[in-house]
Formats: sequence, C-alpha cells, structure tokens
Amino acid sequence: MQKLSLIAVAGLMCLGLGVAVTPASAASIASCENSVSNDGQGNYTDSISADAPAIIAGLRDKGVNVVDVQNWGGCVKADVVRPNGSTAMEFFDPSSLQRLHRNG
Repeated sequence: MQKLSLIAVAGLMCLGLGVAVTPASAASIASCENSVSNDGQGNYTDSISADAPAIIAGLRDKGVNVVDVQNWGGCVKADVVRPNGSTAMEFFDPSSLQRLHRNG
C-alpha cells in the first residue's frame, strides 16, 4: 500500500511539472538573447544598446522610473529610481519589456 502511495505521489508530481511547461505558459518565459550586429567594419553593437532610447521610453510609458539601460546577457538591466529616491537594478525582457522575477 505504501508503494502504491509513493507511485501516486510521483505521478502527481510529474503531472504538475507537465502543466508548468505548457505552450500557454511558455509564451510568458523571457526571451533574453544577445543580438549583436556587425557594421562590416569590425564594429559590433548589441540590439539593447542600439535601442536604448526606445527601451527607456517604453519602460517610462509603463510607469517605470528608469534612468539608464544596459545589455545584461541579452536581458535589459535598468537602473530604476524607487519612490524613496534610492536606485535599484531591475531586469526586463527586451521584446516585451516585461519585468523579470527570480523564482524561488
């Protein structure tokens, strides 16, 4: 009986993991990837640096008090001024400008 209970629990855990990675939730996963272009003269520019003014404007439109953005491994690292005046680093998906959160 105890063996059957363990099998049932293991099956439910696998089922739960399967639900966590469905296509519907996969769309919400960040797509941070380094996108670098070469101008043909050996000058490389990443897309986040090239689009920094538009990214800053987009984040400000979303109510984020951002003062600077940088490429951080393909994600947007933003220096954000908090309501108390302190500055914090926050990370965003470069395509959707969705705030990234650490799991756990």
